[in-house]
Amino acid sequence: IMPKQMNNIIHFISIPFTGLGLGSGPHSRGYRGDSWFKYRISVFKKYTLPSLLNQTNKNFIIWLQFRPEEQRNPICIELGKYMAGIKHPFAFTFGGITIWDDKHENDKLYERLQSTLPTLDVYIGNKDWVYMTNIASDDMYRGDVVAEAQAQAPAYKKAFGYPLGYLLNAGTHQVAEYNAITHAPFYTIVFPKDVFLDPQKHFDYIGPYKSHEYIPDIFNYSKLEGRKYCVLVHGENIST
Repeated sequence: IMPKQMNNIIHFISIPFTGLGLGSGPHSRGYRGDSWFKYRISVFKKYTLPSLLNQTNKNFIIWLQFRPEEQRNPICIELGKYMAGIKHPFAFTFGGITIWDDKHENDKLYERLQSTLPTLDVYIGNKDWVYMTNIASDDMYRGDVVAEAQAQAPAYKKAFGYPLGYLLNAGTHQVAEYNAITHAPFYTIVFPKDVFLDPQKHFDYIGPYKSHEYIPDIFNYSKLEGRKYCVLVHGENIST
């Protein structure tokens, strides 16, 4: 049964793809070369994307975030063609990542929000609330996560997420329980539409949180039960 409030909600699955963390050189912030990008796309296609397409609730938009440079990157253009063929709503933005990058002392989050948020208005339309669920481009969610997120009633400064999950070794296919010591980066933030789309209001609303570890300190946060995410360990992780 579709919760009544879903008529009033747009749900993004937010995936920071390029522009996150330190790069391999002084001018390559968040980009580790074409071979790395191709590899991460292959991981995304094999693991992350199927976990999203297998969701029982299909009422969401897959939102991939890239640096401005990727708008002209043939590798990214090819990924766009691939995404157009999966027959599921998706959005590419090229203003950088919309979360705080705690790997940089002088993060430019506000500038990135200014570049990115106005382009999302067309997807949101007349909805009153925006749900933004975070996942890395190499991790997975269980098939009922979208349905569970949308079953949560919207409210100002509301957030929720999963403290427990799994680890998967891509090379050996070994699986282990993952009990995060700090707050894991698998969460959903609820935004009023006007707050989400306005760069200054958005920036103020999220703290800004210096990293996913501080989400429970900034929002009215609740923990959801179950092990419903899986972190993939594959040798080319940014921080795992």
